[in-house]
Amino acid sequence: MNKTTRTILWIVIAVVIIAGIWYGTSKKPVITEKEVIKIGVILPLTGTSADAGSYVKNGLLLAQEELNLNPSLKYRYDLVFEDSRYSPMDGVTAIRKFIDIDKYNYIVGAHSSSVTLAMAPIAEENKVLLITPSSQSDEISTAGDYIFRTQINTAQEAKFLSKFIYNQITSKKLAVLVINTAYGEAVINNFSDVFETLGGNLGIVQKFDSKETDYRSYLLKIKDDGANYVLMGSTRRQGAQLLKQAYEMNLPIKFFATSVIEGKELVEIAGSVADGLIYPYPYDQTSDNLYQKQFQTKYLNKYGAKNEMLSANGYDTLYLLSYCIEKVGDNVDRVKDCLY
Repeated sequence: MNKTTRTILWIVIAVVIIAGIWYGTSKKPVITEKEVIKIGVILPLTGTSADAGSYVKNGLLLAQEELNLNPSLKYRYDLVFEDSRYSPMDGVTAIRKFIDIDKYNYIVGAHSSSVTLAMAPIAEENKVLLITPSSQSDEISTAGDYIFRTQINTAQEAKFLSKFIYNQITSKKLAVLVINTAYGEAVINNFSDVFETLGGNLGIVQKFDSKETDYRSYLLKIKDDGANYVLMGSTRRQGAQLLKQAYEMNLPIKFFATSVIEGKELVEIAGSVADGLIYPYPYDQTSDNLYQKQFQTKYLNKYGAKNEMLSANGYDTLYLLSYCIEKVGDNVDRVKDCLY
């Protein structure tokens, strides 16, 4: 082999090596972009019950983060939030935007039975899934085939609560004071029926506006009615203020409440005045359930605080919805059937 032949051969070998290096470095794994599922979320992020809205939002965001880090899932989940301001009108505006403009097929919300019930006919008419993590009115159970919830309803809670209160006070008079919403109305209807059937002595029944902060006139009417026991159905902040005002008025009243009263704001605002308040709470922070313990640890690590029941409901809502979407695909009717 002459010198020229050797030179050409080395050049060919060099070119082959360089080409191999280029091919090896340029041939990267093909990353398949996941299809994005847009989910509209309608919660009270400001104003009345914004604390509850933040609990649900935190649970949803934690679930979203976990789902989107899971490489085995087919879809990516994108949550888009709108503020309901605890108002049926704002809730309707938000769901109209999500359906008419954004063309979303899946909606989570709201927190407030009145808001959820205002939105439900729109979701039902447009065959859009609506899942509420925190609305309790039993009317929601019959609001439509596309309407779901991950929260107990008032009928379920009232059955237990009325029996408990009756066993505590027997024939003594009980007044009822609730927020003037679909939830409050459901509390009155469901609780009163069972309580009176048991033989309970039901006193004055009153409703206050969701924006009210002064409850003294209601408390005076309860005093005049001769009731020494009161069942409250209110938000945390309103319930805390109500307890403080009753204490300041030196009224000899013992309070019971529905489960929506639970939250750190109750103790932060009412302080020791809340001592002795009795209410049901369908969430056990001390449960030995492995998945619940894992959720509580992850929530604490992410947010630096213990989770509320509503956070768990929000977390479960997105996991439940994503489970069905992953199982049957991005088809509203098939997802609906899966949820059933």
